[in-house]
Amino acid sequence: MAEPTQINLSRALKLKNRVVHRLSQFDTQIATYNSVIEDNQEYDVRQLYKARMALAEQLVKLKVAINAANQPIQGLIFELAECKALVAMLGKVNTRHGPSVEGFTGARTNYVAQFRKPDIDAEVRRVEREIDRLQDELDRFNHRTLIAVEASLLADSDPPPDAIR
Repeated sequence: MAEPTQINLSRALKLKNRVVHRLSQFDTQIATYNSVIEDNQEYDVRQLYKARMALAEQLVKLKVAINAANQPIQGLIFELAECKALVAMLGKVNTRHGPSVEGFTGARTNYVAQFRKPDIDAEVRRVEREIDRLQDELDRFNHRTLIAVEASLLADSDPPPDAIR
């Protein structure tokens, strides 16, 4: 492993997202430039592939470090995810209530909603306050928790110079 550098978890999560994006760029370049017209090769795809595999290996190490650092707060992460899922579900609840004329026959139907629109709106606001509380707690944890990452991972991750022709 190269020389490790300590960074906080917030920065590590941003770095992870950047590395995932960079891997996607490598994938696109490899897929696009693998078969090109002769004498029109912009990239050495084998070098891109080698760089992609090295970056993927670093991403795995970064994810393992992030996962290990998150263990003390894993329950909060799951709780936050469930609160967000609950808000999404509540947004889909049909709150139609009362008489309605439907269809080409004009049949009158009476709907009865157990949860009315004001009930749903109030519950969403309550859960959103809980999401904010949990997110604030998670943000504090992420800012104060340090993990070690390879210093090379923090450097700009352009394609290696020998991959560009």
